[in-house]
Amino acid sequence: MIFDHQIRKMRKLEINLTDEQYQHIIEERSYGNRTNLAEETFGVYEICLHVGSPDVFPATLEMKMINTIDLGEVEWEIIELS
Repeated sequence: MIFDHQIRKMRKLEINLTDEQYQHIIEERSYGNRTNLAEETFGVYEICLHVGSPDVFPATLEMKMINTIDLGEVEWEIIELS
């Protein structure tokens, strides 16, 4: 049972990608899916946001599927949903 004082607001993690970063993700996902289909295996991928000290080191994004790809620096924020 959830009481009113236990209700938590939802939040959304938003990561802004350049067109190049987005295209790289789509291409790697397609390659991974083709490889998994050919090998008759199931596959997943990870998106890893690496966050250093704010205002000191920029955040970077990495994708892991068949290969590990460094997608470079990204801007991100946590948004509170109403």
